Amino acid sequence: MDKYKHKVDWCDTCNQGWIEVKRNSVSNNIHFRCSECLNEYEKYEDINTEKVLKIEVDRHAIDLSVEEILQHNLWKYIIKEWENYQLVRNDGVIIKVWSKEKMRFIKP
Repeated sequence: MDKYKHKVDWCDTCNQGWIEVKRNSVSNNIHFRCSECLNEYEKYEDINTEKVLKIEVDRHAIDLSVEEILQHNLWKYIIKEWENYQLVRNDGVIIKVWSKEKMRFIKP
């Protein structure tokens, strides 16, 4: 099983984890969650904003299947690769670039 196979962004809050698509094991809702600081976001557009979900941390969040990713139109947000110091989504959008000066990902 691939670790971080459904990553959609790098967490600006902790600068240590991938934000991944997950399913809450209690509510069954799909959300976006940092693998390190566990910040959770309801919508893709909310990632790395102040709109962090105020819910109890779900330590048993579930990975979505490929079918669920496609069914919920999330495939385009998944980062397909990290190349030339850039995070590139499946739809070709470059969402962040690595800043050697700041030692972190920044928006292009």
